[in-house]
Amino acid sequence: MPNILAIETSSDACSLALSKGKEIVSFHELMPQQHTEKLLGLLQQLMDDLKATYQDLDVIAAGCGPGSFTGTRLACSVAQGLAYSLGISTIPVSSLQVIAQGINREFHSSEVNVLVNAHMGQVYLGNFVFTEEELKSASEKVLKVEEFSDLDLSPTSVFVGDGCELITKQLEELGATIYTRYPNAQDLLSEAQKKFSEGATVDPKDLVPVYLSGEEHWVKL
Repeated sequence: MPNILAIETSSDACSLALSKGKEIVSFHELMPQQHTEKLLGLLQQLMDDLKATYQDLDVIAAGCGPGSFTGTRLACSVAQGLAYSLGISTIPVSSLQVIAQGINREFHSSEVNVLVNAHMGQVYLGNFVFTEEELKSASEKVLKVEEFSDLDLSPTSVFVGDGCELITKQLEELGATIYTRYPNAQDLLSEAQKKFSEGATVDPKDLVPVYLSGEEHWVKL
């Protein structure tokens, strides 16, 4: 098993996970506006817990957004800086996908819509379809809150994320199942293990935050 550090700070949750062989330690706590101050100390604590060093790492994974501008940039910049200094690769994973995979793992939901508040009357929308625990298809975009009613969404799918609060009425009319969840680095770590085994890593210079900026900018995964 590879040694992987996973960093996810795109939301109010500071979420970290570290694997060393078959051993895994993690940290997940809501700490709004404290990520920058506490991140490096928390990373060192994970290393100490597994008696590991940064030199033991094979790859570093980061939740690359969309989400909080500052938090997303922090995860990518720290992962990028560490990877450069260690001479190793990185793995970017959509923060919306991290949330969806957590819901799929916990509730076995086949279709998950992730809604994250993009502010200024907009919401990030990620649609993820799973076959059991395998991701079958994914799409992400940003849309205005009032545009949500125009979407053709299945009432059998589930909805998750703080963006659900912006469209409560529409979700009630749809009879939707709604969950509350923040992106968790343990789900990021699971995806990173899969990508690493497939050789799907990127050079640190290519690890950049994702900021969706309009319906013309669809991201097909």
